[in-house]
Amino acid sequence: MAGKITLAFHYTISAILAILLGVPALSLLFQWIVNINDFSVSLFGRESLSLIIKSLSISITVALMATFIGTVCGFILYKIRSTGFSAYQKLLIIPLLVSPYIFAVAWKDAFFLVFGQFASIYSVWGVIIVHVLIFFPLVMLIIQSALGSINSDLEEAGLMITSFKRMVIKIIFPLIKHAITLSFLLVLIFSLTDFSVPAFFGVRTLTTEIFTQFSAFYNYEQAIAQSIILLLLCFTIIFFEYTYLKDASVFSLGQKGSRTRYYELTAEKKWIHLFMIFIIILAIVLPIFILLLQSLSGNKIFLTEAFALLKTAIAKSFLLALVGAFVISFIALSSSYAEERLGVKSSGIILLFLFITPSIVLGIALIYFYNIPAATLIYSSPFIIILGYVGRFGFIAHKILGNGLKQIPLSFEEAAKLSGINTFKRYTRIILPLLLPSFITGFVLVFILCISELGTTIMVYPPGTELMPLKLFTISANAPQALTSTMTLINLCVIFLFLFILYYFSRFTKTKSWV
Repeated sequence: MAGKITLAFHYTISAILAILLGVPALSLLFQWIVNINDFSVSLFGRESLSLIIKSLSISITVALMATFIGTVCGFILYKIRSTGFSAYQKLLIIPLLVSPYIFAVAWKDAFFLVFGQFASIYSVWGVIIVHVLIFFPLVMLIIQSALGSINSDLEEAGLMITSFKRMVIKIIFPLIKHAITLSFLLVLIFSLTDFSVPAFFGVRTLTTEIFTQFSAFYNYEQAIAQSIILLLLCFTIIFFEYTYLKDASVFSLGQKGSRTRYYELTAEKKWIHLFMIFIIILAIVLPIFILLLQSLSGNKIFLTEAFALLKTAIAKSFLLALVGAFVISFIALSSSYAEERLGVKSSGIILLFLFITPSIVLGIALIYFYNIPAATLIYSSPFIIILGYVGRFGFIAHKILGNGLKQIPLSFEEAAKLSGINTFKRYTRIILPLLLPSFITGFVLVFILCISELGTTIMVYPPGTELMPLKLFTISANAPQALTSTMTLINLCVIFLFLFILYYFSRFTKTKSWV
């Protein structure tokens, strides 16, 4: 009886997710199919096809460069042991956790300083540089996760008959080829669907064009048609690696019991430290330094004015992100347990579907579905923003908790069940305490991502809602450069505060966190 109640509860969560988020996304696709003749005229014009090719070209270039840099960094930091490498690892994660629009502002400032006010700084190459520096840490994490699954016996056997370099090429790389492919495809999708960086640089891509057509020109047919093609592109790209993505352990706290061979850094290879320091300076130190320099470059210091503009937005961003993190963590607890212990994968599939859905497309889907009198309570309230958060980041929390559950032996629950302990007590007395490190990491990580989210939020936020990314994005078009840079620095400081909390809790719970 208890088992049936548990299953009913998890199926109810799946049904709620499907109704509140899955149906809006599918209804957008249905609307396109019903009106395909009208939409296809807008979609398959010369201008639209040119925009698709341009967006794909940018994203493929980004994916190639980020995959190469991330693979090199991932291999170095995971397989080689040397002083300082742990610090390098933590620092290189930062660009992945900080919103892209912050780095977009920083690098736009950098190009402004180097090339001057009248230089053509709003270029495709600006978008490519920022995207590469933002997304290569994701590749690094995926490669490290794949390297952790390689049995050291294979490496040792290879080293007995050939050189280290040849062993890496002939043994290690073939074993992680799925991870490399997945890295490339994920970066391709994330670059293709990002809105903030192209918008800051003034580069026309599919995402910026969708936003412009929908919000500025009210050309809904064009916006929906381009949204569907972007959605189909994303699902086509990830289709062949769906199984590997579904089972990937990139969002995990480390793999217990894995047999991995590590290598010491020899004296003649000390240049590797210089390489890692160069990457850190380029990806983190330089953007922050440029923001600081630009914030002090005006005729006056804008710190007080910038804080006054952001004060209300910080408080509201904090509250909404906190609520979003709680909701997402609750859903992830249910969906991960249902998938790993009960074999119910419906919630995980829905969350993966939403995770792959571009943020701009998700925003349009939510607007179209909830912009009706019957759904006014959702459409005109911050609840629609919470739904956007769940769609964007629910899968991340689901995978963190799911991989945490995989490391808890099933025998613990079976022993408790044989002792007569009911399902609720097994969950609260055994699973939750052992899952606490994963839960804390997932909660704080999702909180940080929510507080920085722009793509979906800018589409769905109700009138009068002030959030940090929205405030910065809307004011940057007309504000002095120094004011924009100062506001961005304040945003960054708030995010760093919560990154410190994440690190503190990972130390407090005595876990080896992936951050």
